[in-house]
Amino acid sequence: MNHALTLPTGWIISSRLMPAWPIDADHVLELEAAERTGDGRIRWRYRLSHKRRVIFSADDISSGVGARLATEELASAARTVLAFLTLQPGDTDSDVFSDYTQAQLRWRDRWAEELSLYALDDLCGYCGSDGHPSPGCDAR
Repeated sequence: MNHALTLPTGWIISSRLMPAWPIDADHVLELEAAERTGDGRIRWRYRLSHKRRVIFSADDISSGVGARLATEELASAARTVLAFLTLQPGDTDSDVFSDYTQAQLRWRDRWAEELSLYALDDLCGYCGSDGHPSPGCDAR
């Protein structure tokens, strides 16, 4: 589904041939449109790596109904995935973390707060400016 998609500024194609957002020097989020659901949502497959070690890998995030596969939708999905993966205790019910591995819990405790800034719609995690999302930051 990604073959004709223009990548957001700063994104790359990973060695797995997936669109990839190098969030910072140590973290990469690979994201691809895996399939359409029965109600027209895009189901996203993702892998978040820290220093080339996969921390999270799943396909449990979907777009809104009828979403069109486009650069903006990819960037929005990336922010959604990152916002979900950077949830911390107190942000949501504790049962969200019940299936986390010890490595995922250690990663969350060390990196979630810092990386959550990159998921914000109104503040760029790269340059700190208002008005543009991190995945498409031209100031990077």
